[in-house]
Amino acid sequence: MNDTLSPAVFTFCTLLALPAISAAATVPGDQTLIREARAQRDARQWSQAIQLFRLGERRFPGQPAFAYGHIMTLADAGRLHDAIERGKALVALRPDDPDAHLALAYAYGRNAAPYAALEHASDAYSLAPDRAYVIRAYVLAQQDARLPHSALQLADAHPGLLSPAQTRSLQADAAAHLVRAAMTASRGEADRYALADQALAMYETWIPAWDALGPAGRADADRARADRLQALSARRRPRDVVAAYEAMRAQGRPIPAYVLDDVASAYLALRQPEKAEPLFRQSLASQADRPQTAPPLQTEIGLFYALTESDPSLDKQPQLDQATESIPVWVYHKGDPARYPNAVKLEAALASAMATLHSGRTLQAQHQLDAMVELAPNNSRLRAARAQVYRARGLPRHAEADLLIAQTQDPRSILVMQEQAGTALMLHEPHEAGLLIDDLLARAPEDPAVQRLADDRELDGKAELQVTGAYGVTSDSPVLGSRDLSLESTLYSPPVDDHWRGFAGTGYSQAEFEEGNAHLAWMRAGAQWRNRDITAQAEVSANRYGFGTRAGASASAEYSLDDHWRIAATAALNSRDTPLKALRHDITSHRFGMSIHWRGDERREWSLAVSPSYFSDGNRRIEVDVSGRQRLYTTPGVRVDALLGLSASHNSAEDTPYFNPKSDFTALPMVELTHTLYQRYDTRWEQRFLVGAGLYAQRDHGSGALYQIGYGQNFRYARNFEVGVLLTGTSRPYDGQRERDFRIAVSMTYRF
Repeated sequence: MNDTLSPAVFTFCTLLALPAISAAATVPGDQTLIREARAQRDARQWSQAIQLFRLGERRFPGQPAFAYGHIMTLADAGRLHDAIERGKALVALRPDDPDAHLALAYAYGRNAAPYAALEHASDAYSLAPDRAYVIRAYVLAQQDARLPHSALQLADAHPGLLSPAQTRSLQADAAAHLVRAAMTASRGEADRYALADQALAMYETWIPAWDALGPAGRADADRARADRLQALSARRRPRDVVAAYEAMRAQGRPIPAYVLDDVASAYLALRQPEKAEPLFRQSLASQADRPQTAPPLQTEIGLFYALTESDPSLDKQPQLDQATESIPVWVYHKGDPARYPNAVKLEAALASAMATLHSGRTLQAQHQLDAMVELAPNNSRLRAARAQVYRARGLPRHAEADLLIAQTQDPRSILVMQEQAGTALMLHEPHEAGLLIDDLLARAPEDPAVQRLADDRELDGKAELQVTGAYGVTSDSPVLGSRDLSLESTLYSPPVDDHWRGFAGTGYSQAEFEEGNAHLAWMRAGAQWRNRDITAQAEVSANRYGFGTRAGASASAEYSLDDHWRIAATAALNSRDTPLKALRHDITSHRFGMSIHWRGDERREWSLAVSPSYFSDGNRRIEVDVSGRQRLYTTPGVRVDALLGLSASHNSAEDTPYFNPKSDFTALPMVELTHTLYQRYDTRWEQRFLVGAGLYAQRDHGSGALYQIGYGQNFRYARNFEVGVLLTGTSRPYDGQRERDFRIAVSMTYRF
């Protein structure tokens, strides 16, 4: 942001004092000499001017005007140490002389010490508050010291004190100072937004007025337009930033380098990374030409996300980590032996952790944030960031615990409230989420993260259609037949009273066996209830399988003990899981089940299910299933998981018309590789590869190898539509005979 003032401005201010200084000379000949000295100074003949001022000091020792000129000309000539030392001596000799203080202030100003210059300009103002040139010097010294509001207030109290150009410059500095304060992370969001709004109100008034001046006001209007981009960015109005930027380009107005990051970030917020990337690179190039006390961290972070969103399959983390590691932990100030924590280092570490999360390395991201929270437990931003990691890992109650602490530290933080709203939605607490989202929309309606939360709430309130289907070709399997087909669709209503959903569905399945075809058609309807800990549903159904229509019913409930443990129970009368071959012989079953599920995080989980079934022919079957998943490898574009499935069953009856081993056991370890083919924000296209080899053992028929391979693809569009297909080939023995099964399964979910 261009809100600093070059020393030339203060030079001009002090030169205005010279007529008064010259008027103080009353000894004959001194005015002629001082005019000659000033002429040499105006011609930048520093040596000649210094000699004349020094001659005047010797010839007219009672006239301080030569001492003032000598000090200022030494500063002009770059002899800043000599100028400051002479100025200090003069002030010590004439402490009540405002012009002596102005001369020393001039020397400090040329030495890039604006606060020391302001101190002596303030002293001069205290000594002569009615002299116009002293007031003018004090106003411009305040502006040079980045106190434009105080300067503007004093200038407004003395109309005509500054030229129109100086007034416009001071007004632009005042607005820019507000924008810079609005961009300060240490301030609360409400304060930052209020400051940004004040600046925007100023620009709405000043830009048209300065445009009306024509060429005289063009530079000031162009600067104000550029600074307005940063005010819009601080107000989190990316659409307005992009619109204003593109209008400036269309009009051929200059785009200063200091606004490139803000424009690029706006494009990134609007999900246009291809437009953001060149702007971030241009910003980095412009910063490379300037001395840096620290790497251009925010630009590096922005470029990382732009590149990641443009091509998520590539790993851009090393470049960002390199920039982060180069930032020192401690900073030292000139003349101060103490060391101080480097705030930029914390920002860099936090950015690195969130970039790690963005690249899919959730475990590493959590470790990074765990270390930071341990060192700074009262930092609400760190806790909110860790809550985001917890949610990405499927641990919403962990996130909730962190956010409760963060809320006590900063109860009105937009960042904290965003995470609270997202966590409430994940825990099926729509009322709490709605209150938070409504408040966020009132305070930050243009914030992309807030808009995404509003979209999430809208998505949760939509109806949902689920469709599944499978078709298999087997070598006359006693379990599945030779050609089996199944189709099912279920439509869920939008939520009613936050927690209830009604649903209705229909389905059909068939298969070919040696003794003939078997089929089952059904219709079902019921209701589902969800809250943060319990999901329960009940349904009734009508089932046709060749012996009239039979009524069925089922109920299920799942209870989450915490983020890791869930228990569930199911019961079904006239279960649709009854084998088709049994239904062909008018044999039905009632099925019950209990299960326990442990989920460490998104990388590992295990479940155990026990399901007894009671057949109408007197058979009693009990099935036990154990399944698990463990992540082996993660990159931005590839995930590799190890899968394990163990199952066993026991039946009480023999010689049934359906496949009914006395007991059997299956063990199938597998490896699954998931590769991202395309990703752009919420749209993702993936492919899956499955390969496994295990064992199937059947009582009285021995055991044999079990093999399975699979390939599938999954496509998700905008979070409201998802479709997947999976092809599998399986080779396994049944009753001692090897069977081969080739199957295609499809699924679709659509919210509308």
